[in-house]
Amino acid sequence: MRARGSLVLGLIVLFGGCAIADPRPVYQTSTSASAGTMMLVVGVERDLDNAYTVRTLARELAFSLAHRGRSAIDLGTFLQQASLRGIVVPPIVVARLTGGVADGDIEAWLRAERITTIVFLDVAISEQVWGERGKRTRVGLTARGRTLDQGDETWRAYTTPDVEDEPGQGFQIATETALGALARVIVGEPEPAALPRPITLLPNLRLRW
Repeated sequence: MRARGSLVLGLIVLFGGCAIADPRPVYQTSTSASAGTMMLVVGVERDLDNAYTVRTLARELAFSLAHRGRSAIDLGTFLQQASLRGIVVPPIVVARLTGGVADGDIEAWLRAERITTIVFLDVAISEQVWGERGKRTRVGLTARGRTLDQGDETWRAYTTPDVEDEPGQGFQIATETALGALARVIVGEPEPAALPRPITLLPNLRLRW
């Protein structure tokens, strides 16, 4: 028995009854294993209902990559910084990027803005499955990346953690686990011998039926 939504993740942030935007500060690396390079992480927005969710996931992935010594920034932060420099990014460019598309003109502009790698983050699977031992939650995240000065060569990374559900926290735990696993795959970090329980970094996740 399965419960699904079109994209079943929806973020609801609660703190004293008030919504909080942008819960994660930008992580500034003091040292980087990739000096002179910058990854742009873009969440692919499949529908408006879950646009905030994928933007938050992109921000979290960029944070995780930066924490591992990679220079990385999510699209939202990148656009904010561009605006502060007086650069206006046309809406069509943003729409194409969030749709998972980067054509030659967009790539040339990104290179001029010192972006060397673009990473598209997508939610491929988000489901709850009933088994013999109870309900399990799976969240599958994919990353499709390309180094902009290496032509059309594209790399892909994919993680689908399967975690035991906990009341009201299944999708949150599964998503945090998937983000950590995806960041390790991208940077080539080995998996730990035993996956630790994720530290709660994201707001609560809720299933959209």
